[in-house]
Amino acid sequence: MKKLFLSMIAMAASVVGYAQVTDAVTATLQAGETTTVYYGYDAFKDAIAAAPTDVVGIITLSPGAFNNPGNISKSVKIYGAGFQDDTANNISATSVTGDLNIVSTTEVSPVVRIEGVKFVSNCVLKGSQTITGTEIVKCGFGTFYNSVATDNTIIRQSYFSGNIDGESRLATHFLVSNCYFNRIGWFSAGSDVAVHHCILKEGYYGHGPYFYYGNIINNDGSYSIDAGATCQYNVSSTWKLSNGGNNVLIGNYDKSQWTNFKTLFADGQDNLNYLDDSGNPRTWTLAAPSTYVDQEGTPCGVTGGNFPWNPTPATPRITSTTVDAKTVPGTLKVSITAVAGSAD
Repeated sequence: MKKLFLSMIAMAASVVGYAQVTDAVTATLQAGETTTVYYGYDAFKDAIAAAPTDVVGIITLSPGAFNNPGNISKSVKIYGAGFQDDTANNISATSVTGDLNIVSTTEVSPVVRIEGVKFVSNCVLKGSQTITGTEIVKCGFGTFYNSVATDNTIIRQSYFSGNIDGESRLATHFLVSNCYFNRIGWFSAGSDVAVHHCILKEGYYGHGPYFYYGNIINNDGSYSIDAGATCQYNVSSTWKLSNGGNNVLIGNYDKSQWTNFKTLFADGQDNLNYLDDSGNPRTWTLAAPSTYVDQEGTPCGVTGGNFPWNPTPATPRITSTTVDAKTVPGTLKVSITAVAGSAD
């Protein structure tokens, strides 16, 4: 009950509906029994600075634009209103300037979970020791850089306008699920990388015998998946997946040449652009969802698997507020209607 109460405080303080956005953005920090609200462009930066090191702080960001908080070297959970505007669901995005820098030191390897935030630039994991337990959910970035050894990294239901780049570093138990990005690769030898139900706009990046499952992978003719990979139930070029017979292929759907994308997706767009011709984010629903399926029968691409594409974060959002006209002096009767997104 206490957790629910604190969540309602954070929501009321900082998560407002699309039509309720004001000039004062807020960052609400929950640290143990204490809840503190910070206001203004530097609110996120102030909340990170105030977050404790002995417990995991929870920061809830309102819709709107925030200044970059700098390096994050503390274990923290960060929740925004969403990484893209969505008028249908009453969502206005939470946007942060610059990069998300998660940095380990000789003393600390931060455990960071972030959901529902758009960073204008990149996501960078770096530092002096292995970073373990990073989780990125329903966020937007440029490129992801794995610039330090990592373990147990999960990236899901997120949008990258660039690549997922291993920076020649070791990544163990590295999962990218139900994401949109250009290419993935350049992790060091011995890395354990799995790519599930993603859309790879520009095809293959190479440099790693990864596990590809249920993806839609464009064949631009430049690269083949590296030798040693296992490729199951992907929609792509069988020739490129096989790398001359050096990879394990199971149940893939051959698209030797991408000549007509509009037959693949229900929206009829003849490309793999993230936005449709009207400038709106696409849903990525397949035109034949029962034809291109994985082993479990769910669609290939971001709409299948364990975490079907859903950019709406789980963060509660206020959809309406009313004040009772018969309020007794000294007592303010406010009615708040709120809704939470799916836990997926």
